[in-house]
Amino acid sequence: MAAKKLLILLGAGSSVELGVPSVADIDSLMKVWAQNWALQYGYQDYFDKLRGAISSYYSASDRKYHPNPNFEKVLGEMIALSHWMTPAPWGDTLRQTACRGCAPPELEFPIHSLAEFAPYNAPIAIEDQKDTLLDALAKYMRTASLAIDPASEALYNYRKLIEGLRDRFDVGIYNLNYDAAAVSVWPDAYTGFREDGQFEPDSVHTRSEWNFIYHLHGSVHHSLGHEGGGGIQWRHNLRDNANFFDRPATSANDKRSDARAFSRATLIAGGFKLDQLLTEPFHSLYSAFVRHVYEADAVLLGGYGFADVHVNRTLQNRFESSPSRPPVMILGYATPKTDPMKFRHDPWAYELSQSLLAPGDFFQELGHPSPPRPLELAEKRVFEVSLMHKVAIWHGGFASAANVLDQIIGWLFEGSCRH
Repeated sequence: MAAKKLLILLGAGSSVELGVPSVADIDSLMKVWAQNWALQYGYQDYFDKLRGAISSYYSASDRKYHPNPNFEKVLGEMIALSHWMTPAPWGDTLRQTACRGCAPPELEFPIHSLAEFAPYNAPIAIEDQKDTLLDALAKYMRTASLAIDPASEALYNYRKLIEGLRDRFDVGIYNLNYDAAAVSVWPDAYTGFREDGQFEPDSVHTRSEWNFIYHLHGSVHHSLGHEGGGGIQWRHNLRDNANFFDRPATSANDKRSDARAFSRATLIAGGFKLDQLLTEPFHSLYSAFVRHVYEADAVLLGGYGFADVHVNRTLQNRFESSPSRPPVMILGYATPKTDPMKFRHDPWAYELSQSLLAPGDFFQELGHPSPPRPLELAEKRVFEVSLMHKVAIWHGGFASAANVLDQIIGWLFEGSCRH
């Protein structure tokens, strides 16, 4: 009898216990990198300006919960602003209707000394800051991956968890973060790249085997083929800095939806992700992701913030269209202030319920009618579960889930718990 197929999605929270920076950590770093860019060139800090505008916009709501601005949101708005400031006929046509072709009043853009380039001075400056931030992010995440302590208890548990799941399932991993933790504990996994570092889309589309780790949004192992461009390649040695080219390659001719121009980057970050995914290897990996979601017998989401609409919608489509639901295990982390699903109305809980078609009202601690305290569930090594929807949540952190590996495997096989 063939082994069941387990699809694992790894978000940023899956590697925090290993010392890899969280989204909040990167937010703080991005502010510094953006300020340094502005000081170096004497330009306005567009990242900071947009972040302030986004925060002001979100805070106008009197709702208790509203979206939280982070670096991905700001990078997405930088893409939109660049397109807004691109001159006709390629820029955003709404600009003509909204402000008669004028620039946003609070933003200042450099004046190019060459008249032939002057109409593009604004998008060039915006893109340059954005590309600088992506370059810094790739280098920083590579450094953070190299700093993971191979002798740490966290990595030991991380490896124990992945190996324990591999012993019982045919595993396929989609790492939505950029770190190298997964490939470090499973070096033989297929990544979609040949040994020489070249991407092989034919194999990704035709292979029936699982046992892979695909980096849907990029990896610290990714590099452009050469300085200033080339296809994305896989570099095995993270310490070989001379052979990593992280600076995105900008091309005004690489237009996607609504004629937006995008840089070719090794990492996918910010808005318009479906546009960003149109280049290889991301296009083929996303196509494979949709197929694997439908093939999976069980799903494990580790440290995933439910912030990627293209991922959420793929999950939602599977659950809407399938007569039987695969069991889902979510590995999260609770603080003393974390509410049970019944009372959570924050973006994470809302998107979880929408993506998995699992309303919060149905979650409970088995055998207890009153809503549970998530942190206490983690201390007792039990889950918050919705039996009706076959969704369970572990609140004790990703690596620490190795301590309840048998219970996780039991849930993923049966969609039920026996404590």
